[in-house]
Amino acid sequence: MKITAFTVDGVPMIQKGDDLGAIVASLAKIEDDDIVVFAHTIVSKAEGRRYSLDGIVPTQRAVELAGLNNEDPRFIQHVLTNSTKVLMKRPLLVQTVWGNVCINAGTDRSNTESGHILSLPENPDASARRIRDRILELTGKRVAVIITDTNGRSFREGQIGVTVGCAGISALHDKRGDKDLFGHELKITIQAIADEVAACANMLMGEADEGTPIAIIRGYQYTKDDNGIKPSFRADGTDLVKQALLEKVARDEKTPVKDIVSYREPSPDIYS
Repeated sequence: MKITAFTVDGVPMIQKGDDLGAIVASLAKIEDDDIVVFAHTIVSKAEGRRYSLDGIVPTQRAVELAGLNNEDPRFIQHVLTNSTKVLMKRPLLVQTVWGNVCINAGTDRSNTESGHILSLPENPDASARRIRDRILELTGKRVAVIITDTNGRSFREGQIGVTVGCAGISALHDKRGDKDLFGHELKITIQAIADEVAACANMLMGEADEGTPIAIIRGYQYTKDDNGIKPSFRADGTDLVKQALLEKVARDEKTPVKDIVSYREPSPDIYS
């Protein structure tokens, strides 16, 4: 197998309402079965997920957690509003509304103007499907789309690109039942294909001022489906680390585990 990976150069500064499918179609020669990878920052900007801190009114819960994290209460409030569970108070590790587990719900200060923050797309799988369908409409090419963010890793230093949303590619490749080189049956091997592609693309796109938020992976033979990234999220009952973290928060707050939530606001009143 031969795989080619390259960035799409010339991507403009993305604004709310920009058509990412049209932009990539105009800048690159797309081929069938390409995997087109987008940094979430440009997807979030195009979808209007950029907020001014000045417009956020923090709750008491946000003020308390901000004190623990030496952080702006308005920033913390935005994190809580986009989360369903607090798994760790410091650093603020949460489960997002979408189901991903990450620090600060993926809220980003980098690659945006001072005093503003970026949220992950509201539904990253749906975002990926829209871009994929737009590329098909404009080019006639059937591709997969992956939207990435960077996450830290337990027990290791450094961040790595991971998939927060995808379309047209199976996030997982279940190899259980296959045989290894010595004829032994694989019992537990499930490859995180979408995350591996995201890591490759992230290495090319960079994290600083490279200005290359789109990459294309060509030649990789992948399984196609539209199940998105959610199949890769472990269910609460099977995630031992998540359960242990929830139990610690519950002990600290003298609250049943089932009631450990991030105190999401029932309305958007925190945004003035």
